[in-house]
Amino acid sequence: MTGFVRRIVLAAVCLAVSGGLAAQPASWKAGFFGPPRSPTKPIEWWVQEMTARTGGQFKAELVYGEALAKATEIPDSLRAGAFELGMICTSYYPAKFPLYSVFDLPFLAGDDMTALARAQLAVSQHPAVVAEFKRWNLEMLLPLPLPQYQIMGQKPLAKAEDFKGLRIRISGEMARPIEEFGAVKSLVPAPEVYTSLERGLVDAVAFPSTYAFFSYRVHEVAKFFVDKISLGAQPCFYAVSSAAWARLSPQQQKLALELREAAIPRFAEAYALDDAKNNEAFRQKGVQKTDFPAAERARLVATAEKHWQAWTEAMDKRGLPGKEVLELARKHLSPAR
Repeated sequence: MTGFVRRIVLAAVCLAVSGGLAAQPASWKAGFFGPPRSPTKPIEWWVQEMTARTGGQFKAELVYGEALAKATEIPDSLRAGAFELGMICTSYYPAKFPLYSVFDLPFLAGDDMTALARAQLAVSQHPAVVAEFKRWNLEMLLPLPLPQYQIMGQKPLAKAEDFKGLRIRISGEMARPIEEFGAVKSLVPAPEVYTSLERGLVDAVAFPSTYAFFSYRVHEVAKFFVDKISLGAQPCFYAVSSAAWARLSPQQQKLALELREAAIPRFAEAYALDDAKNNEAFRQKGVQKTDFPAAERARLVATAEKHWQAWTEAMDKRGLPGKEVLELARKHLSPAR
């Protein structure tokens, strides 16, 4: 090999390394609350694929059970650089993510997990939401669509009036229709739900059915499972710190986004696999399952537009494009909603 050819080969190798997937080794830590469960399976798959396809140049340690930060502290921890990837549910801190919290509105989210994920992605790319995320040094890595919220607790619920005086763990916006019928909301962090229900601090829990009830062992201390009330879904996503994202090479970023697309259908698959197993576990524990009557649910749904309007007006007063964001979300969700 001549000196000229050697220099050409060396230059080509350097160029490939500087621009390739192996250019910038990355080692992330990820802070999650709760145990591994259905909604963590897609991000677990994403990490495995990133690691494999970069030849181990990308790695991420997934840490569960609030070991790195409490659920209520994850945005602050990402902004401070304590770790690179986190599970965020904005209902815990709506003041920090007012516009993305549009997904907390009652009866907004439908049953189509892919449509909900697409809506979350679209909203995350709205300039005002981008700015909202940037204040916390983060951006969406992967949407986190959750199944609609059902109810498990100590009292049967068969009509809207049964909510009178019911102390229920539920997020703020989603609570509004049942508050009109006398429910008393309590936003207990998910890891504290079991103890709160067991000690009688709340009478009922609203959770994404069925995986969350099982993951947090609610069925072990509850008597009734009220299905098909379908209140909506909590606004969550997997966030990456902007600094960590910027340190990835362009090729690594491209691969990360390609894998995000492939991960989205895995949410619906994971939830479907768990439902039959979890419902059987509920039955074995003696939990009585009932469907909330469609006519009674319709009475709750009838209040939705009013609460959506109130939300947009509240955003407008703060100088935020609430109407734009709501319309953007609805555009990507089921027309029936």
